[in-house]
Amino acid sequence: MALLHLRQARAHSVAGQPADAYRAIDAALAAYDQAGPAAEDLPGMYWVSAGEIYQSAGSAALTLGDPRRALTQFAAALSHRDPYDANREARGAMIYLARRAEAHLASGDLDAAVDAASRVLEMAGGVDSARAADSLSGLRTDLTAYRHVAVVRDFLDLTA
Repeated sequence: MALLHLRQARAHSVAGQPADAYRAIDAALAAYDQAGPAAEDLPGMYWVSAGEIYQSAGSAALTLGDPRRALTQFAAALSHRDPYDANREARGAMIYLARRAEAHLASGDLDAAVDAASRVLEMAGGVDSARAADSLSGLRTDLTAYRHVAVVRDFLDLTA
């Protein structure tokens, strides 16, 4: 149920419906909290955790144009007692880290954006995924507008 609510939240965020998206995220967290032991889940659900829900919530907030809320959710994904496991899902970790970089950029924190983008670049060598590569490409494009800033220019030159 938590995953279905997350998919609903994503759809609402893309449709520009913040109240519905955030309600669906709350429902996802509630469903996850009420779920039975992980051993009772379908095997394909191994990757769903509270951290995954918070990552998705951050991504939804970013899509809705609320980068500060996105950063709060991304932080919760890593600090929750049931955190997002980047080692188990490298492709997803790279995509979420790219979204975190986008949120920092949208918040005007170029140093944090480049730091996160640099970590995405480091991860890219071990991940074979078109979606993850597109995330990195999108970051490069977004950062190009800030080429006049040394830290951004250095990153862009490194990835050229």
